[in-house]
Amino acid sequence: MTKLLDRSLDRGLAFAVIFILLLGVVIIHSASHGENVESSLVWVKQIVWVIISLGIIAAIIHIPVKYIYAFSYVFYGLMIFCLILVDLFGISAGGSERWLKFGPLRFQPSEFMKVAVILAMARYMSFKRNKPTTYTKSIIPVLFILFPMGMVLLQPDLGTSMVFCAMIFPMLYWAGLDSLRLFFLLAPILSAVFAAPFIPWFNWMTWVVFMFFLLGVLYYTRQTFIGMGFVIGSNILAGIATPIAFNRLKPYQQERISTFIKPEADPLGAGYQIIHSKVAIGSGGILGKGLGNGKYTELGFLPRSHTDFIFAVIGEEFGFIGAVAIIGIISYIAYRGIMIAVSMRNQFMSLAAIGISTVFIFHVFVNVGMAIGIMPVTGIPLPFLSYGGSSCVSNAVMVGLLLNFSVNRHDF
Repeated sequence: MTKLLDRSLDRGLAFAVIFILLLGVVIIHSASHGENVESSLVWVKQIVWVIISLGIIAAIIHIPVKYIYAFSYVFYGLMIFCLILVDLFGISAGGSERWLKFGPLRFQPSEFMKVAVILAMARYMSFKRNKPTTYTKSIIPVLFILFPMGMVLLQPDLGTSMVFCAMIFPMLYWAGLDSLRLFFLLAPILSAVFAAPFIPWFNWMTWVVFMFFLLGVLYYTRQTFIGMGFVIGSNILAGIATPIAFNRLKPYQQERISTFIKPEADPLGAGYQIIHSKVAIGSGGILGKGLGNGKYTELGFLPRSHTDFIFAVIGEEFGFIGAVAIIGIISYIAYRGIMIAVSMRNQFMSLAAIGISTVFIFHVFVNVGMAIGIMPVTGIPLPFLSYGGSSCVSNAVMVGLLLNFSVNRHDF
């Protein structure tokens, strides 16, 4: 209890999280009136998850950092084991196996795998000898992410696997990898985008142009032959593999990716969600229609309005100003995480705080982008606001870690 009253506790972060969690219950209650929601009492379940989450936050604040550090690899291994169990005994929904069932409870290991990856990477790179200052030293930290990322992608869960990918670069940079090497590590992703068959203005020609640009950068910066071979080889592999991988996706996943480019091509099918989400947000105007007055939600035009498309409800009922304010609150939470990372004397805590902030920022970017039609529908929830027990609790664990670090910021 004493640490909850500690002056070092980041009270701004704590109050912002409590406020957004309670606001989430209110918005989910409003969204649950739509005809597309299985149960109109999902908001009651969310209250239970919020209470549990607040208890978890309070508990984690009191855990000594040395125990969190010591348990990092064990937690990582435990979550890997849970992902294997999902593959063997997982519950399917929407074409994916993502949950383990324990009695009446459903548990989504991939949500907690994000926390495990952050802690494991932070512990490994906190040693001076493990700082990723070269490509060779970056291999093991990248493998910490690629292994669970591949397992999650096979469930298949494209959205969560994207979150793992987003963690790599900020954490490597914060650990000591220079900007140029970071760009070369990022280049295969750019190659994949430029070679993507589902983006009308990109094709093999744009990929070839990018490859010439990359060769120019490699020559100008005088990279070693080994380094050049690694960069060129990985980019060629990414450019060739992207069309192949897209063709191997399940039809509903291909539709989700293709439809965000042109949702009007299938307005009653794959484009239905995106079209009505944009219309709902636009209909809210500047000030919105008021809480509970969202007609698109009430009449059931927004599928999964209490989960994936909660931002469309926010845009319709709270308007532009309300939507910006809510994004601002979540951004403030991520900002406080970055400030905590900056103030840390302990490298493990600093790296973990950067990883956590990255997760929050990426979730907001993708979920909001999905709702306004600039990102594919991947099922990534809006932090603290979308309905879901696993998401709510995993976010609480990350917030608890940030608050714990803020109290112990002067520890080595």
